[in-house]
Amino acid sequence: MARPKAVEQPATVKMQNAFWKLLEEKPYDRITVSDVTRTSGLNRTAFYYHYTNIVELADDAIASIYQDEGLIAFITRLIRKPDDIDLHHEYSHFINVPQYQHSVHKISLITGSHGSTGLTKQLQNFIVDIWMDLIGLDSQRLNPGQQLIVDFASNGILGVLANANALFNAEGAQWIARTHLPETVSHLINSLPGITDAQSESNAGRTEAPNQPNHLEESDPAE
Repeated sequence: MARPKAVEQPATVKMQNAFWKLLEEKPYDRITVSDVTRTSGLNRTAFYYHYTNIVELADDAIASIYQDEGLIAFITRLIRKPDDIDLHHEYSHFINVPQYQHSVHKISLITGSHGSTGLTKQLQNFIVDIWMDLIGLDSQRLNPGQQLIVDFASNGILGVLANANALFNAEGAQWIARTHLPETVSHLINSLPGITDAQSESNAGRTEAPNQPNHLEESDPAE
């Protein structure tokens, strides 16, 4: 009886895996279609059957990260309970799960030296959208004060993820716990609903100095 054939990976999966391998080796803007076909073992016809260009392949590869429920739960957990002293224990557990390690490694490639501004911005928007859904705000309708805090907090998390290879281990977990970075991010994001335009206008009104009459202009000219 013939031995059953092993299930072969779909062409899209092969090309996505090739993309991540190439991103480890060279900058994103230097990855070519020829690189992908050579690394994946597929031909150019197969590539263009599924994708128009490298950008579409990158979007598809990165989208798989956003479907990682464990990663989403971790990003969500960062702002759920700002004073939870067990957060660093959950962090330690998270970094020891192989599936999450793979996703975090891919994120570190996006935000690292081989990534690009566009890829990093896409990841930042993904993180922000998760946070805004949790606190009931629209990321497209933030006032300047709220946007400032969101940018600050999300860039801080991106900085951690960019250094995942150094931080996502037992020692790194202890250092992050000592810095209280998760608690800081949580307090910042949870403060957003209270930062309203009305509050900003009220603060501006209290700090604005009243107009003082110009006595020099009102005095009689010297004779």
